[in-house]
Amino acid sequence: MSLRDLSIRAKLVWTALGALLVVLGVATTLSLRYWQSEQYALTGQQALMAVAAARGPVEEALVHGQVGLVREELRALTARPPAQGYRLVAADGTVLLSSDHGEEGRKRPGPPLPGPWDIPSGGTVVGGRGGGPTMSAVVPVSGVGGPGGRAVLELVLSVKGIEDAIRRGRAFGLALTGLLALGYAVVLGTMLEREVVTPMRQLRRGLARASAGEPGVRIGLTRRDEIGRLGASVDRLLERDDEAARLAAAQQRRLSEQAGFAEVGALAAQVAHEIKRPLAGIKSAMELIAQEYAMSDAERELLGRIDGELEHVDETVRDLLSLARPVGLHAQPLDLNHVIDGALARLAGLPAMGGGAGGTVRVTRRYDPALPAMEGDAARLEQAVLNLCVNAAEAMPEGGQLTVATAHEDGTVRVDVSDTGVGIPPENLDRVFKPFVSTKPMGTGLGLPLVARVVAAHGGRVTVESDVGRGTTFHIQLPVAAMAARREVEA
Repeated sequence: MSLRDLSIRAKLVWTALGALLVVLGVATTLSLRYWQSEQYALTGQQALMAVAAARGPVEEALVHGQVGLVREELRALTARPPAQGYRLVAADGTVLLSSDHGEEGRKRPGPPLPGPWDIPSGGTVVGGRGGGPTMSAVVPVSGVGGPGGRAVLELVLSVKGIEDAIRRGRAFGLALTGLLALGYAVVLGTMLEREVVTPMRQLRRGLARASAGEPGVRIGLTRRDEIGRLGASVDRLLERDDEAARLAAAQQRRLSEQAGFAEVGALAAQVAHEIKRPLAGIKSAMELIAQEYAMSDAERELLGRIDGELEHVDETVRDLLSLARPVGLHAQPLDLNHVIDGALARLAGLPAMGGGAGGTVRVTRRYDPALPAMEGDAARLEQAVLNLCVNAAEAMPEGGQLTVATAHEDGTVRVDVSDTGVGIPPENLDRVFKPFVSTKPMGTGLGLPLVARVVAAHGGRVTVESDVGRGTTFHIQLPVAAMAARREVEA
């Protein structure tokens, strides 16, 4: 039987087991080597601390010629393992004092030590790993051989204990590696049965049922791994008819909106021609009447109301023309919080802020102080925010809370305009951005489409969520990135 004839389970088990053995072997070897290095370093550091502590009493005893006291200090220093001896070595390598009296007066055996002027004042460690069965902690000692003279105080350490511990650790590591590999094989086999073989059986059974023509079949693998993604892909294929229907409906809605804007464009051109000039003539005539004829207060009030209605008509015509034309942007760097402040300042003087039945609309600002600078048309964005705020205020005839918040995330800035008003019925939520759709008695249904066009011209999008009787929130999301050469966006 060749390797390719094995089942997937067997291939995975053998591959994973081999990889585990290699990884554990390498990890054990590296760990032991690291531990060995650390043991050498720790032993050397402790020895340096001990010999440095003994240097002061030794130097003082040498100054007074108390050699016996020096031997007692150094003998106490070597009383505990791994220390096994000491030497006081002159600059020329001659052993002045040693735990082995036979070495005194002779050249120090073994490789020469660094000179007393070459050793740092804190001492250093020589020899050790790979350099023989001993290592030495050495420090410079002054006051030897007269004023200014120096020698080297050497504490000899045995490394046999460290090497023995390393060998025991190596044997233990190999045994542990074998046990871990065996346990891992058992765990891996169990995991593969549960995580791979069983889901694959479920996938195969589901495909068999779908192939037999059973409707509504779903694999239902609620997992996040590759097998789960495979099952999700199969489920998406099985759901393709529903997805196609949803896409067709969404496309139909987009075409309907585009058709609505096209109708607005044609209507706007006619309105501009048929209404603009007569409207200007009527306003001129009213101004002439007001100047040439004496009128009572009631007549002047009526004339003012007529003028207000004409202004409303003129504003509606301007909105129609705005929908028909491309949105021309004068993009420049701006502070969105400052733009919103401008919109709220204009809002404060509008009648809608007075509420009804004695109620008032309270405004709360919740700005993100760290909002990044962006590029856009400040005037158009201010008008878009103002339109949303006016709608929010008009949705609270008894007064309420208007909250404007900003935030930034993932390269975008967000503006949230929330109210505590009457809310929008669910059946109207998908239609609020279409022209001429309004739930207000005197509404033209042009404000929100204008907002949507301005936001789209900036590369963003506007969404709405509402709860009838509790309020509505509009979310504007705009990109932070500069709008290079983006000055006109067609409807």
